[in-house]
Amino acid sequence: MSDLRIIDLEKRYGAVQPKDEASFVLRPVRLSIREGEFFSLLGPSGCGKTTLLKLVAGLLQADGGEVWVGDENLTNVPPESRKFAMVFQQSLLFPHKTIEDNVAFGLKMQKVGKQQRLKAARDMLEHVGLSGFGSRFPDELSGGQQQRVALARALVANPRVLLMDEPFSALDPGLREDMRDLLSRIQKEFRVTVLFVTHDRDEAFALSDRIAVMGEGALRQVGNARELYERPDTTAVAAFLGLRNILSGTLENGRFVSSDGFLEVDGASQLADGEYFMVIRPDAIIAAENDQSSHVRIQGIIQEMKYVRGMYNLKVKAGNQLLECIFTTDQAEKTTVGEAIDLLVDMKEVRFLKE
Repeated sequence: MSDLRIIDLEKRYGAVQPKDEASFVLRPVRLSIREGEFFSLLGPSGCGKTTLLKLVAGLLQADGGEVWVGDENLTNVPPESRKFAMVFQQSLLFPHKTIEDNVAFGLKMQKVGKQQRLKAARDMLEHVGLSGFGSRFPDELSGGQQQRVALARALVANPRVLLMDEPFSALDPGLREDMRDLLSRIQKEFRVTVLFVTHDRDEAFALSDRIAVMGEGALRQVGNARELYERPDTTAVAAFLGLRNILSGTLENGRFVSSDGFLEVDGASQLADGEYFMVIRPDAIIAAENDQSSHVRIQGIIQEMKYVRGMYNLKVKAGNQLLECIFTTDQAEKTTVGEAIDLLVDMKEVRFLKE
């Protein structure tokens, strides 16, 4: 198997002093990405995900660690000899070359014959939905079409790994969705290994087999979308994934008491006593219509209701906490902002974290 293995890669910028804001440290990263897997690096700007991608590509020199594909150590191999391909936020096409010649350029560098490389370019353009566009020039194409060309150019050389650095972030929302669908289809069709950088949670969740959440130059958690969302390891991961219902408190004899004293719940007898954070997903809070034994009742006042894609996002003031929950249209029509409301929390879906 030609798995991509990242072994303790690290990088330091500037003077590494605790109070030096200009410095940055990518702490040692260890990852194994399976051949044919779509793997995303997800995190906010400045967390180190693009630095890690460039280290893997060989565009930056690491201060420590190794990069392997299968049984081949690529750590000291120059970027052009790694047989990787890279797609950036901008398409970076040659403006003076036709689309066909742009796609075929990598094959030309590999000394592939003209007829063979042009046929491969035409075939790949057909795969990305641009059949018949080969004789045009980049400035005759839209931004989304240019990114399709960049993707075709990357794939036509049959790379061992396709590296992508926020390739769709400059596109309009509709085009982004179209490109995600195209990339997902193409990746499965060609079974290419993809290492994808994004700050967009929805994008990572929609595309990835697995995701590494990064923050402050460190790898925080790795898992598939469901594992990360339902079982975050830390409050930092939970917050970045959009989980805002994070209550600090104390756990004693299986009973959690929030710091403001508003919420007292049982259901964590398997955990040792101590300080904890209680994380409640919005979908674990429901309207108190059919009470169940596994649910805890909370009373609050609706502060805000927003309609989002067929559902309503509610913010409810409960004690000193502002809880987020999701209602169906039918549930939302039965209430309004400023009203008191009874909610039920499904304790089976609650997570207690130390960090």
